Parts: sequence; C-alpha cells; structure tokens
Amino acid sequence: MTFLRLSALLLFSAFSLCAHADPLVVDFLKVLPPPPADDSPAGMADLDTVLGVQLGRTEAQVKEAHRVERQSPTSFARPVFGEWFHSRDFPKTLEAIHRIERRAGPVCDAAKAHWDRARPYERDAGVEPVVSHPGNASYPSGHSFGAAMWGFIFSKAFPDKAEAFQREVHKAMWGRVLGGAHYPSDTEAGLLLAQAVGRELAKDSEFDQAIRQIRREVGPHLKKQARKPAHP
Repeated sequence: MTFLRLSALLLFSAFSLCAHADPLVVDFLKVLPPPPADDSPAGMADLDTVLGVQLGRTEAQVKEAHRVERQSPTSFARPVFGEWFHSRDFPKTLEAIHRIERRAGPVCDAAKAHWDRARPYERDAGVEPVVSHPGNASYPSGHSFGAAMWGFIFSKAFPDKAEAFQREVHKAMWGRVLGGAHYPSDTEAGLLLAQAVGRELAKDSEFDQAIRQIRREVGPHLKKQARKPAHP
C-alpha cells in the first residue's frame, strides 16, 4: 500500500469516526423513472415551466435562487430553528450530518451519471440562468436531494418541526427552478431519491447515533429559545 493511499485511508477514518464501513445500497433505478424525453409532453412542459418562470422572475426570486444555491445544513435549518443556528456553534451536529452525507451522496451522483440529462440552458439557448452552471447532469437535482436529506435528518431529530422542514425542502426545490438550473422533474426526482435513501439509512444504528448526537447539541438551545418571552 502506497503512502498516499494509506494517508487517504487514515484521513477518511478521521473524518468518518463511527461512519458505516459498508456502502449504502439503494437501487435508484427502482426508485426513479427515467427523465422525460425532450420531445414528450412532460419534457416540453418542463422546459415551458423554466421559460415561463424566467419571464416573470423578480429580484426577490433571483435573491431566493442565490440563497438556495449557497445553502448549507445550518442555513437550511435557520428559518425553522432561528437566526442563532450557525455552523461555528454546532460542530458535532455538522460532523454527524457530514457522516450521513458521505454515505448518501454517491447514490445521487450515480443517478446523475446514469441518465446524464442536459441542463435547461444546455437544451435551449433561451434559458437564462441566474445561478452558476454546475458541472454535472440535471437529473436528479443534487440541491433538492441535499435539502431533502437535511430535512429528513432534522425531522428525525426534532419530529415536532417536521412540517416546517418540509416547507424548507420545497423552497429549495423551487429555488433551483427559479434559478434556471433545473426542471421541475429534476427537483421532484431529487426529493424522491432522498426519501428512499433516508428510509434505508434509518434502518441502521449508526444513523440513530447521529440523530442522538444532533439532539444532544441542538436540543438545549431549542429549549432555551422556547423559554424566552415573546416580544410584543
């Protein structure tokens, strides 16, 4: 074993801590249908939606697209938890989420590579995105997948806030359409795939360990905020 390979393995172990050694197995072909063909009614409706949104896109919607593009786990959850929720203050929560992401992410990457769907702006020169051009395929949406995974994780940790987190997931999904980076079917596929991955992750004890870690770090702050008197 070369020094570089050994170093990489040690680095992975240091970051993973208690992460599962086995890869997550989710057959995306059983979860998702292929993306609609460009010349199908669904495929044409996808493009019409992106172009229609673009025609009426407001400055506020552009700002929202940029917000979604730059989302992190803590900025995603901040509208639900409060403005106090920042990455620097919750390192163990971020560590737990990143352990889950390292298992979940390759499933979405594999689905993207399999279908290799062109982005809306690659298909039609009339599409004018207001966000950056990702270097990967369009289907399923990685941002939607990521937001849905964060929503799943935080909802498992704090079930009383599940409905609020689902609203944030759908904001993220629509933000990718607003930005011109995705079709609606891409974002729905990202959500469906994340739900399937979440169901698989929830079967093992290490996922439960990560959820408990998040609860231990974030829970006291939520209780403290709940005790604060409401301002008139």
